[in-house]
Amino acid sequence: MSKLYSVLFSPENRAKLERLTVILAIAGFFTHLVLIGAAQIWTLELFGGQLLQNPINAIYTPFSFILIFEIYLLIFYLPRSFSTSLLKQFEVISLIMVRRVFGDITKINFAEIEISDPGFIKLVIDLGAVLVMALAILLFIKAKNKLKAYGQPDMDAGEQKFNNLKRQVSAILLVILGGISLLHLLDFAVVQSTGEHLVASFNNDLDSIFYKDFFTTLILADVLILLLSYALSQDYFKLIRNTGFVITTILLRLSFGASQPLDVLLIITGTAFGYMMLILYSSYSREIQNS
Repeated sequence: MSKLYSVLFSPENRAKLERLTVILAIAGFFTHLVLIGAAQIWTLELFGGQLLQNPINAIYTPFSFILIFEIYLLIFYLPRSFSTSLLKQFEVISLIMVRRVFGDITKINFAEIEISDPGFIKLVIDLGAVLVMALAILLFIKAKNKLKAYGQPDMDAGEQKFNNLKRQVSAILLVILGGISLLHLLDFAVVQSTGEHLVASFNNDLDSIFYKDFFTTLILADVLILLLSYALSQDYFKLIRNTGFVITTILLRLSFGASQPLDVLLIITGTAFGYMMLILYSSYSREIQNS
C-alpha cells in the first residue's frame, strides 16, 4: 500500500491531476452554459432543473471539479500532517459554502425582494459563514506556522512505522473515494432515467451529494489513525489534539444533514474547536521548548 500511495500521490501525478482539473473546470463551465441555453429552448431536466435555471448555476460545475481536487490534496496531506489535513477540510467546506452562495443568488428575485424574505436571510447567513471560514483558515495557518517555529523532534522507529501506516490508510481512502464517486455518478444516471435513486440513502441535495459520504469515510479513517497513534505515542497533548481534530471532522460531517442555520452553526463550532485544539497544542509545544 505504501507503493500505491507513492504512485497515486507522486509529484508528477499531482501536477497532471491539477492540469486536468483546470481543463475539466473550464470545459465543464462552458458545457454547463450550453445546457442552460438549450434548456431555454427545449425541456431539459437535471436534478429537477435546479442546475439549468440561471447562467450563474454554471459556476456549480467548475467548483465541483476544484472540490474533488481539494479532497485529493486532503488525502495526500493526511499521513503527513493531521493539522494540514484538517486545514484542507476547512478549505473544502468553505468552497462548498461559496458554491452554495451562488445557488442562493439564483433563487432570489431581486426585483421583488424584501429583507424578511427567507431566501435573502439564507444568503446573508451563508455569506457570513464564508467570511467566518476564511478568517478561521487564516488564523489556523498562522497557528500552524507558529507551531513550526518550535521545531519537531526527530522521528523514532515507532513514528516512522506510524507514518507508513498512515500512507496505507490514505491510499485505501483514495480508492474508496473513487468508488464513492462512481457510485454517485451511476446514481445520477439512474435518477435522470428512472426518477429513482440507485441507493435509497442518496438524495438530490446539491450541497451534500458525495461529500456527506466522503466525510463519513474520512471520519472512519481518522479514527483508525487515532487508534494507531494511541498505540505508538504516549504524548498526551498530541493525542488530545488528534482526538479534537476527529471531533471537528465529525461536526463538519453532521452539518451536511442539518438544516440552516444549524448546519452553519455546526461548521463554525467545529472549526473553532479545531482551531482551539491547535492553539492549546502550540502552547504546549512552546512550554516544552522553553523547558
